[in-house]
Amino acid sequence: MTRISQCDLQPAGGKAAKPAAQSAIQKAAIMRSLFLAVLLMMITPAAFGQALPAAEAAPISTGFSLPRTAGTLQYAVSASESLVWGYYGNSGAASATNLTGDLAYLSNSKRNPFSMVLAGGHSWSTSGQPSFSYVSLGMSQIANAGRWNFVFSDNVNYMPGTPTVGLSGIAGVGDLGVSPVQVGVDSGQGVLSNFSTRVTNTVAGTIQRQLTGKTSINGSGSASITRFLDTGGSNNGGLDSNSITGGAGISHQYNERTSLGGNYAYSTYSYSGDTSGTQAFNFVSQTASVLFTHRFTRKWGMSASAGPQWTLSDYSGSKQQLSAFVDASVDYAGHYSSGSLAYVRSTNSGFGAIGGSLSDSLTFVATHPFAVVWSSSFSASYTRTESLPLPLAVHYKFDTTLAGVQVSRALVRSLSTYASFTVQNQSSQSSATAANVFNGLSEVVGFGLTYSPMSVHLGRP
Repeated sequence: MTRISQCDLQPAGGKAAKPAAQSAIQKAAIMRSLFLAVLLMMITPAAFGQALPAAEAAPISTGFSLPRTAGTLQYAVSASESLVWGYYGNSGAASATNLTGDLAYLSNSKRNPFSMVLAGGHSWSTSGQPSFSYVSLGMSQIANAGRWNFVFSDNVNYMPGTPTVGLSGIAGVGDLGVSPVQVGVDSGQGVLSNFSTRVTNTVAGTIQRQLTGKTSINGSGSASITRFLDTGGSNNGGLDSNSITGGAGISHQYNERTSLGGNYAYSTYSYSGDTSGTQAFNFVSQTASVLFTHRFTRKWGMSASAGPQWTLSDYSGSKQQLSAFVDASVDYAGHYSSGSLAYVRSTNSGFGAIGGSLSDSLTFVATHPFAVVWSSSFSASYTRTESLPLPLAVHYKFDTTLAGVQVSRALVRSLSTYASFTVQNQSSQSSATAANVFNGLSEVVGFGLTYSPMSVHLGRP
């Protein structure tokens, strides 16, 4: 892994433009990006001929997808080109060539299934900006023994910045709309940063014991670390953090469609290493919540968990703060189309930007195929992140908005092409500078080819 010096990340334009000039540049950049994205989507069908026939004997690939059948392995390789405006604060356009690989496996076992998802690649800059590698790996194992049920998971990733959209968290590489469920703390979209290579790892486990046919008790625990690899000065990387969460609860299946439950969780957050000139204080968070889940139909369902959350920092003179915890979602899962709308309000480690925060995050994700050989994906999120209230401490507030759309088209059975457009915007309100935080507007246009053959069947049931 090659480290990149801070001098390589400075804007190429010299002095910052005036606000009016920046606004004009941003508007012009958006118009250029929209025009190029629309043009790409119009050119694609004309360039590759008429639609493939609907009566193909085998599925037609429009990109990588997660396996749905037990005992299958799915993989894909993508080559793409990205055009970026607002790259690390630059007003001009930057370009990059990307090579991405995706791999997913679902075991044959119905009683003790194992699943794994791997996404990674490399981006070569062609505009004098940093090149980088990225990888994300998630594994989950379920084990059943009588009335006992165990779930163990591990999610680890190596990233050049805050994850944004898609399976890999990198905009423009063709995996928008592929989002596996990860076990662990759900804190919504993180604060966007400039180039700051990091490694994060979350290990989680749950245990459930069936008391009766409808009632069960459960316990859970998770441990997460974040380490920034770019060091050597103020605001050059981010805040290294550690978090540990433990909890217990009870749930009752009211009927075939509805369940009720309650849960208590205790979390600790701590910081280590260089704080990059940003105040960081260890703190403890306790949450008591009521859980309600309901399936409206086979395709539509909802889940809502809410309750009080108490936060206490080890800062001298600080008092325990009371806030509301909410984790609610509505999901749709059709035979081909899927979508979800989720809202999360919770304390978190501060995403490497600040020493502890309270975030409100709203996220919408949807995928829909059409005309057999076409597929579309959309993702959007808005997050407001505020630092925890501490006496005499600097107050930070971030407004983060992301939106991405991708259209894919099959060329032949295992080869497809795609075009995508992503907008990222973040503003901050503070009298001081947080650790390596991105401020401004960035747009990413991506287009490329994806080779994704039929699933490979492994083993026996």
